[in-house]
Amino acid sequence: MEASTWTVGLAVVLLFIVYCWRKFSYWSSRGIPSIPVFRTFYIYLHMIFKRTKPFWYFLNETYHENEGNNFVGAYEIFKPSLIVRDPGLVKRIMIQDFDHFSERRTVGKSKKDECFGEMLFLINGSHWKGVRSIISPTFTSGRMRQMYHLVEEKADALIERLQRHCEEKSFVKTKTIYARYVMDVIGTCAFGIECNSINNEEEEFCKKASELNAISARGTLRGIALLTLPNSVLNAIGISFTTPPFLFFQRVVEETIKNREMGVKRGDFLDLLLEQREEQSNSNTKTPKYPIKDSTIVAQSVLFLIVGHETIAGTMAFVSYYLARNPHLQHRLRQELRDIVEEHGTLTYQTIMEAPFLDAIFSGDEQLLNFLDIFLFFLFYLLILLEV
Repeated sequence: MEASTWTVGLAVVLLFIVYCWRKFSYWSSRGIPSIPVFRTFYIYLHMIFKRTKPFWYFLNETYHENEGNNFVGAYEIFKPSLIVRDPGLVKRIMIQDFDHFSERRTVGKSKKDECFGEMLFLINGSHWKGVRSIISPTFTSGRMRQMYHLVEEKADALIERLQRHCEEKSFVKTKTIYARYVMDVIGTCAFGIECNSINNEEEEFCKKASELNAISARGTLRGIALLTLPNSVLNAIGISFTTPPFLFFQRVVEETIKNREMGVKRGDFLDLLLEQREEQSNSNTKTPKYPIKDSTIVAQSVLFLIVGHETIAGTMAFVSYYLARNPHLQHRLRQELRDIVEEHGTLTYQTIMEAPFLDAIFSGDEQLLNFLDIFLFFLFYLLILLEV
């Protein structure tokens, strides 16, 4: 009996080794350089147990270690993935040949994840095209102008906060303050609420946003399950990707939708989506290919927060540091904006979009969305007011 147990155990181990060998030879069998297998496991074990370095740190290392290669093979546990290094190839994948690369990873169809799974980066095919057709019109220049006054109000509040802070302390934690500013802007533009986190460090809205973007061992394990298990298995074992912070924002948006349907209007992102849904329900229009549901509106509003909070705050902090280290560029930028204010009386959406050196500052390392420029206009307005 004992011998047979050892035999079965040895057979299982051998089969597992063969399975791993076949899975991890995917790229080498095709002549494509790839990340060593042991390094793949090290990265995931680090993300689960240690978490002293973010995932992008390992991607950055991989990128620089493979100079000379247009792409490098990697593995998401057992699933092969490709890291593309060549900008020309990236452009082809994202633009010219996008119709061949439009599919993306999805979550299970659990009722708990109905809203979460409706976010634009988690859907595919005609469903993705339908939601994208809803979202795209809300980011035209005309729509951005409609929300400009909301951003401007928060920028004025931030300037006041920074002035008080400079009087009280000799240093400024730019990332923290910018994150609170961005939170207020997203709160007013995407959720239709006034959270005032710039002046209130205990504001629940800001705390929940930090929790939403935080990396935890449980969240990493859920991510690994998403990478390794098919949706049918995820549904069967009841794994949900909807976290308590997500549920908090879901309830906020649902409550705000009820208020808007009673006649409250702000001209923000939420209003734009509700206007489109109202147009769809108009009896004189054709039956829409993709009717807008509450879950669609909620998901895109929360997505607005997920993709905008940390990324914009981080960019603002880097730009501040860059300008502080390069006074001559700071002076040149301030002068450009002073000239604009002298000619037009103030900074507007249109003048910001047409400022060439301002555009050069943000286009130096990467192209940012127009909406990011609106978020950042306060920074340069502040340079003019305080002459820092």
